[in-house]
Amino acid sequence: MKRPLWFLVAFAAAALAGCATFPSDRIAANQAAFNSWPPDVQAQVRAGRVAPGFTPAQVLVALGEPSEKTLAEAPGDVSEVWVYHKTAPRFGFGIGGASFGEHSGVAGGVSANGLKLGLDEDGRVVFHNGLVTDVVMSVR
Repeated sequence: MKRPLWFLVAFAAAALAGCATFPSDRIAANQAAFNSWPPDVQAQVRAGRVAPGFTPAQVLVALGEPSEKTLAEAPGDVSEVWVYHKTAPRFGFGIGGASFGEHSGVAGGVSANGLKLGLDEDGRVVFHNGLVTDVVMSVR
């Protein structure tokens, strides 16, 4: 039996949405740790937000696993950066561009506090000495 294209697209979107976890799911899986955190931290984690001073465990419960973890090194200093990429199904189309000369292209992003988000990022969380020092999340 042949199914219409819209049916397949709807099925794929529902399947991908089912893979997403929510703060409430992660809280339930880490209830003992969550109960030990101060009320203001609990409120932010419930809302899926993080702030400077959060621990990696608190960020994991609030936001889930990052898409990637990298180290930012400066002389005598190392910070860990967690990057979160958009995970929702995206549909779109594009129009090709032209290139003139050897150095041309298109780039974009959002910048705050010296951190830059790429076009496909939801956010970045920076840790220094085991605590969040900077958070940049995209506006939706």
